[in-house]
Amino acid sequence: MKDKPESIFLKCQCGGCSLLEVNYDDFFDENERWQFNVALWQAHPGTSPMSKKERIRWCEHVMKTGMPWADHTILSQEDALRLAKFILKHSKPPTQK
Repeated sequence: MKDKPESIFLKCQCGGCSLLEVNYDDFFDENERWQFNVALWQAHPGTSPMSKKERIRWCEHVMKTGMPWADHTILSQEDALRLAKFILKHSKPPTQK
């Protein structure tokens, strides 16, 4: 196992409303397969003000769950290629020493 997992971070192209993190660490699951950890992080909704309806929607969700959410990330072609290369790089098991 490596000392530090490898990660790639991809910012949403709509203005930075979310951040996609894909993490790879050479640990096994219970079936001895390598895994990726994918996290979608909520960020500030951007530079333009939210509409009143959007503000109410956010408030209702946070009041019910106590947590803001992130439900999408828009990737540029360059970031999509970076993500594909990262996943393909780690699709084969690491060599055992």
